[in-house]
Amino acid sequence: MVDFWELAALVSSSGFLDGIHPCGFAVLLFFIAFLLSIQRSRTHILLMGGAYIAGVFLTYFLIGLGILKAVSFFPGHFFAIAGSSLLVLIGLISIADGIRGTETLVIPKISKPWINDAIQKATLPAALVAGLLVGLCAFPCAGGIYLAVLGFLTVSTTFWEGVGFLVLYNVFFVMPLILTLLFASNETVLEKLESLETRNRRNFKFILGFLAIALASFILYSVMK
Repeated sequence: MVDFWELAALVSSSGFLDGIHPCGFAVLLFFIAFLLSIQRSRTHILLMGGAYIAGVFLTYFLIGLGILKAVSFFPGHFFAIAGSSLLVLIGLISIADGIRGTETLVIPKISKPWINDAIQKATLPAALVAGLLVGLCAFPCAGGIYLAVLGFLTVSTTFWEGVGFLVLYNVFFVMPLILTLLFASNETVLEKLESLETRNRRNFKFILGFLAIALASFILYSVMK
């Protein structure tokens, strides 16, 4: 097993890796672009973006807390192994998407009208709702890393220690969104970020897939040695 600082490094780096998944990232860029198009001030964009990010954080944290409680009913390393195995599968799908230029793991289409409607209302409560919806709908396409790390926490910590690491994970999970919001609230920077994200999407999926498999391999090695 890993010690406290190794576990903290694993959790924080995994959260950040999970947070740069295109699911939530692309929606935030669209949200900021919409606010700029209706000529909202930088302060208003930061407040709205903050509410959106708070919604994503809250949803993801509550999902993780529910899973952390549920996995206590499973024997030993079962969930850590199951979560890591799922992460390997997701990593392979991401690599295949990067090679073929396809989009397999995406936010469900049925949720997009609800998210777009909340964004276009351009109010703080609507931004919070948009974040809640994105956090919920992004979990199926970005939650593989989360499941593997949660499984690892169940065999490495007590429940309340696990909750603390869960908070740490989700702080780093929303960190890419916070950084994006701070920089992309400038229209010129936003255009560059959107162009960069579009041009490098295939490479990004390819790299993300390999990193996911490497993380799953490390967790499997740690729980089985």
